[in-house]
Amino acid sequence: MNNDTVAIICCMGVAAIVGLIGIYKGRRGRSRWLLISLAVLAVAPLAGCDSGPAAPAASPALSPTSTGTTTGTGVTTGTGTTMRCVTSTAKGSCGPYRYPAITTAGQNPGPTVGQNVWNPVPGWSQTLTATDPGNWYATANIPAGNTSVVSFPNTGQNIEWVNGAPPPLSSYKSIYSSFSENMHGTSSTDAEAAYDIWLNNWKNEVMIQHDFSALRPRCGTIEATATFGGSGGVPVQSWKLCQFGSELIWQLVGRNEQSGSVDILAMLTWLARHGYVAQRSGLTALGYGFEICSTGGRPETFSVSRFSITAS
Repeated sequence: MNNDTVAIICCMGVAAIVGLIGIYKGRRGRSRWLLISLAVLAVAPLAGCDSGPAAPAASPALSPTSTGTTTGTGVTTGTGTTMRCVTSTAKGSCGPYRYPAITTAGQNPGPTVGQNVWNPVPGWSQTLTATDPGNWYATANIPAGNTSVVSFPNTGQNIEWVNGAPPPLSSYKSIYSSFSENMHGTSSTDAEAAYDIWLNNWKNEVMIQHDFSALRPRCGTIEATATFGGSGGVPVQSWKLCQFGSELIWQLVGRNEQSGSVDILAMLTWLARHGYVAQRSGLTALGYGFEICSTGGRPETFSVSRFSITAS
């Protein structure tokens, strides 16, 4: 048996293990990822649905100097100086990564980038290509006219628990995040770019939506309006709060934004202070990506070129 044969067998073994450990808990008729990711259950078409948990820790930790190509199993292999992971499976993922631009607690094994096609419809296809959590794109082809969220390709990070529970929001001094994305939308695109944040051991979901395609409806009933920003390099902006069942959604007022930053801790503590979530809420997971409902039946690329989360 030569070295190439051994390498192929080892890779197949990793893929088999990944298939066993990639998903750990079912919820609302779909699977939950081990590592971060955002997803959505169609609570209402206006809401952008429920974006669900985070991308899975599906493959071994990769060093910044590794490179590879992921095939159907979602396993990254290869050597070199530029890492590249490609997967077309519904639950495929890339990483976990050593990624210094995400400084939240719990980077063990580290952030991932996930396909998260949690609500497949007939005729869907999606391929994820990732270099790292701040440089990736998903090319999706979702039938025209579909209004429920099919996928949430995303990057993010689970938070390490403290004394058997998610760390309380009060334990943080700040949580800032920056992003740069492009949906390459057309008149037939139904999608949005957003954060998906989970609190209290996956009991409470909060979204921060900032970029909407032409067909993506915004919330009708506004619970409240608040202003955040002014520190940590975050601009002062107005946000409206919508609620769909148990899902809370902050939407940027007045315009779309493809590049910017948000004060996540301020937006979460506002919800706790005003009784929308428990006063002593604990942070479970942070994620960022695209809720995709339709691309008009044509391939469309959703890309992230910069992403960071800085917590203290």
